Amino acid sequence: MASEQSFSTVDKWHSQHRSAALRRVIILFLCLASSAGAAFRQTRRPDRDANAKAQDQSFRIGVKVELVSLYATVHDGRGKIVTGLSQDDFKVYDNDVRQPISQFSREYMPLSIVILLDTSGSMSGKKLENAKKSLSRFLDRLKPGDEAMLITFDSRPHVVQSFTRDLDRIRRSIRRLDGNGSTALYDAILTGLKESADGHNRRHVLLLLSDGVNTYGQAELQGTIEQLRRSATELFAIGLETDLLEDMQYKAITRSVLDRLTDSAGGESFIVGRTNELGKVCSEISERMHHQYTLAYYPPEARDARWHTVRIETRVPSYRVVASKTGYFPATPISR
Repeated sequence: MASEQSFSTVDKWHSQHRSAALRRVIILFLCLASSAGAAFRQTRRPDRDANAKAQDQSFRIGVKVELVSLYATVHDGRGKIVTGLSQDDFKVYDNDVRQPISQFSREYMPLSIVILLDTSGSMSGKKLENAKKSLSRFLDRLKPGDEAMLITFDSRPHVVQSFTRDLDRIRRSIRRLDGNGSTALYDAILTGLKESADGHNRRHVLLLLSDGVNTYGQAELQGTIEQLRRSATELFAIGLETDLLEDMQYKAITRSVLDRLTDSAGGESFIVGRTNELGKVCSEISERMHHQYTLAYYPPEARDARWHTVRIETRVPSYRVVASKTGYFPATPISR
């Protein structure tokens, strides 16, 4: 009986000893795990903080600095296009303050061209037929990589052909056109701006051909000008004039309106008195589109979102520069 009690006491002692040892092992394991976790977190934190800091810095730089890109055509005193100029030949001004040019290129960049053709009633007959032939010649002068779309307008705009590099599709569409209705000129330009966003090329251009002033539609001149100023799209416009007495009152208006529209977007306007001159003008516009210099600069940090004027000059005073934009609205400054 005594030996059994002694054996039970020994077993109990061993059991208690093993339990105490097990508890010490568990406590030691938990301490080591906690220390390792703290060391791991301490080791990882600098990298994570550095990455977060880099991301934050990258975000701030992306918001504060926006590259202003410009395309420019240069003409000599006789109106001929000047090629072969270098970066040092140009001066760029932002709000009349000269800026260093950060990027420069003479390489051709493909175009996404939106053709806006007036098919209102006043264009019917010989005038529209000459316009069709002239646009066909214009399409012949496009280069590989260029794409075009066709929008006609009378009382409202009509997307006849979306962007394509298969220019025969546009030619076939042009041949089927007739003239009818009023002239929703401003609505057509705003539609062209909207559709140009689907262009696959970096450079977007509108080519407008019309014989009159806006007589219909919802858009107004000033609102159209504001949209053109905010866009990165050039506008080349051809105004057709006639010698008919009923059209004489519109001549001055047509010239003024087209000048204001093209000046706001960058580009040029051309007034044609005889429709048989259309082909020559379309060819000239094509030459100007395809012989442009690319310039870019980082503008000074904006304190507000007001309009900034942009001006490009060359070192030769007699040269005239036509830029793709006359200014821009900077991004709204970040409040800190």
